[in-house]
Amino acid sequence: MQFHSEGGLELLSRLNEKPRSTNLDEVLFPDGINSKSIVEITGPSSTGKTVLLCQFIAKCILPARYKGIQIDGCDACAILIDTLGHVQMSKVAELMTSMVCSAYRSAGVQAPAETVDMIVTGCLKNLTVIGCCNSDQFQLALHTLEDEFLCNERITLLAIDNILAYYWQERREKGLFSMDQYTKTLVRIVQAQTCQFSIVTAYTRWDGPSSESEVSVKHTENLLGRTDVNYRLRLCKNNVAREFMCHVESADDTKQIRYTISDNGIKWTIFNSA
Repeated sequence: MQFHSEGGLELLSRLNEKPRSTNLDEVLFPDGINSKSIVEITGPSSTGKTVLLCQFIAKCILPARYKGIQIDGCDACAILIDTLGHVQMSKVAELMTSMVCSAYRSAGVQAPAETVDMIVTGCLKNLTVIGCCNSDQFQLALHTLEDEFLCNERITLLAIDNILAYYWQERREKGLFSMDQYTKTLVRIVQAQTCQFSIVTAYTRWDGPSSESEVSVKHTENLLGRTDVNYRLRLCKNNVAREFMCHVESADDTKQIRYTISDNGIKWTIFNSA
């Protein structure tokens, strides 16, 4: 009997054969999002940054189908680096439950509670959570990502909440530099770890304006010229009570989408091309 031992180049080649497009959100990315893309979710507090990141995670780890029901998940695995402790697994599970129940309703079928629970519980095993308490732990997590990817070829999404968590610590210890410079440095570390794999990276970060008009005034520079991100999702409060605006910026397109936030996550309401 002959055995074949897979070499490093063969493994990387096989990993790169994963689908080149990932559908994390049909409204934000109607044509899917290219693998290896960097997605930045930015905005003031309480605009839904972490909720949106959790929705990406839920979408990633849910199955595409379950016993004939179209769930529309990516049927993949994800890694979450949680720097602030804001991401609770109960919230991810809640969003997954909402997505599964919605899929059953669309199919005209009543979802049995035990079936929904079994799907959610099983799919949560596809999520690896790395908790960090300080900058050293965060840096170590970023620099050892490649080991995680090599151990699990089904990983499609790397989620980071919040990439600026230790900015002020680093600034005190190492001197003056801007949030954008610090973010760019961390993104390049991530890119060095993910470049051999088909991994989408999505991260949240704090950022300035709190109203729709301020966002429009502030954004005057080229997206790719400022950082290495492929998509920037700027979340802000809208003039209408309990309504928000997401400005989707990429090298090819800019659009605005209104949304609301509830226990079931973010719901997109009105789409406008900019």
